Amino acid sequence: MFQIVHCLKFIARNQIQTKFKLHNITKIPSLAQRSYAINKFYKTTSIIENSDSYGVLLDNSKLKTPLGKELIINNKALALAVAEEWDMQKEHIKTDPMHLTKLCFLAVDNPSDLSEHEVVQQILSYLETDTVFYISDTDNELEKLLMEKWMPLIQKFNGYFDTNLKPSKGISVESLDAHTKALVEKYFLSLGFPALHGVLHAVETLKSLVLTTCCLHQDISVKDAVLLSKMEEEYQCMKWGRVDWIKDYIDNDSVIRLSAAMLFIYYTLNPKYKPLAKQDNHTQIQQSLKQ
Repeated sequence: MFQIVHCLKFIARNQIQTKFKLHNITKIPSLAQRSYAINKFYKTTSIIENSDSYGVLLDNSKLKTPLGKELIINNKALALAVAEEWDMQKEHIKTDPMHLTKLCFLAVDNPSDLSEHEVVQQILSYLETDTVFYISDTDNELEKLLMEKWMPLIQKFNGYFDTNLKPSKGISVESLDAHTKALVEKYFLSLGFPALHGVLHAVETLKSLVLTTCCLHQDISVKDAVLLSKMEEEYQCMKWGRVDWIKDYIDNDSVIRLSAAMLFIYYTLNPKYKPLAKQDNHTQIQQSLKQ
């Protein structure tokens, strides 16, 4: 019986391929087929120094990028952090939580073959719909809260770039003109290609270039930046309740991603220095939501 069913499926598939000319289309693997784990093939991890750059060793083999290039890192602390990510792997190598490794791979491989200008344009696209510029007026309490928490950061951002951006009631920033974009673009182009990948990673996490910039300048901590990026969601949770474990999981993942991005940016820009820790105001911000 099984053989008959199998033959019928084979005949039907061939008929469909003939009718729609699908012979040359590559078969798309199922979700189960795409989900696989690589067995851990090394026992020790370490770093190797070469002039002013560093590499990561898995046993005695140099770590290479997905495109087969040797991974070269310009900061010892960053190289140690990447080596630690690989050292933490157990029986199987799970690359999803290895954020620093992925950022280093991305900076070396540049798989999309993007120029610095193209990466900056991707970053600037988030400024046009930046989270902190949309302050809803449908709820007076929420509007007051957002103005209190976001306006000081908007003012700091304006101070950094000598701009005059203001909150908007629409989905885009009305005060964002070509001159303002040019000022912001000039600054981010000065950071250099590797750091820009870290900035893009941070902006994608927060959906806000303003919060990313303030976090980069240590006006707010990573944890505060994540909370401030989700103020409306947090307000609704305080008002109507939350599913704690889901919310906490998402927030913790955002903190981890943003922490990796900030460390990557800092170490890329300052190869010989260590970052300063910014004191969290996370508890105070949460308390203000309850008032």
